[in-house]
Amino acid sequence: MTHEEIEDAIPLYAIGTLDRTERTMVESHLLMGCETCHVLAKEYQATAGLLPYALQPVPPPPKSKMLAAVFQDATHDEQTGSSVGVWINELISSFIRPSLQPVISVVLLLLLAGTGWYAWMTHRQVANEAAQRGQIETALHDAASRTAALQQDLTQQEQALASLKEEVEHRIGTGSDTRSKLIEREAELDVVREELSKREQETSALRKTLAQRDDMLTFLRSAHVKVVSLTGVESAKSAGAFLLYDKETKKAFFYAFNMPPLPPGKTYQLWAIVDKPMSAGTFRTDSGQKSRVVLKDLPDLSRISKFAVSLEPEGGRPQPTGAIYLAGQT
Repeated sequence: MTHEEIEDAIPLYAIGTLDRTERTMVESHLLMGCETCHVLAKEYQATAGLLPYALQPVPPPPKSKMLAAVFQDATHDEQTGSSVGVWINELISSFIRPSLQPVISVVLLLLLAGTGWYAWMTHRQVANEAAQRGQIETALHDAASRTAALQQDLTQQEQALASLKEEVEHRIGTGSDTRSKLIEREAELDVVREELSKREQETSALRKTLAQRDDMLTFLRSAHVKVVSLTGVESAKSAGAFLLYDKETKKAFFYAFNMPPLPPGKTYQLWAIVDKPMSAGTFRTDSGQKSRVVLKDLPDLSRISKFAVSLEPEGGRPQPTGAIYLAGQT
């Protein structure tokens, strides 16, 4: 069900006349955080709550006072229920044509299945990414603490070296003992500098990974994202991937998992099939055989019929030359 169809169905949702499938789809959409539909739902529900007060009371038929007193409540309830039923039927008939009801039911069923799968995948991925982000933040904090400690140690070592040099200058010809200490301190400084360089590289890698996690969480929380699934071919059955495409920013987030290890000098290349294959970028996998890539300047998704991943020489190729490992229809 598209966003416009959901907006059209909100009045029926407010008065409780949607069937179970349609109601589930509208509620799923509202749970995904669409502000426009939330506002519409509140307005229509408030209006629906006032509808019973807008009905004109109907006086009982002129009968004897005793019969009027006995049957007054029953007559009023029957007339009120009849008026409400006519009003509801007229409202429903204005939104849905009887000839389109079977088609709409099938479409809604398919959309409900797709929405449920996407909501489950999104919830699962958001939970996993949030947990991994917390682990990365902890590791980044530890790395920053170790880096600060190393920098402090380096400063102390440099101060000690400066003191030794000053002492050497004041004790010219003092002997080989002072020179040996100076050489040892310089060697220690080299070790500290090397360790500090490694820590800075680790910190940079952690920041990059954290930025990728943030990008993925942003895509998963967007209300304008469409999901394209890619499955592994015969030679890579356990592999898979999905692509999150944001139609507003024209950006996409590609996440692949269980990819076969790359041979030396090879890389994976993602293709968007329009009239012919167009390269969407190359990527490698981490130690867990996973990869996360943010894609920019993709063609409009309506022009793309298929996505595929092939094995190509390092640096990629203008057109596919290697074996296909993943494929998926848009």
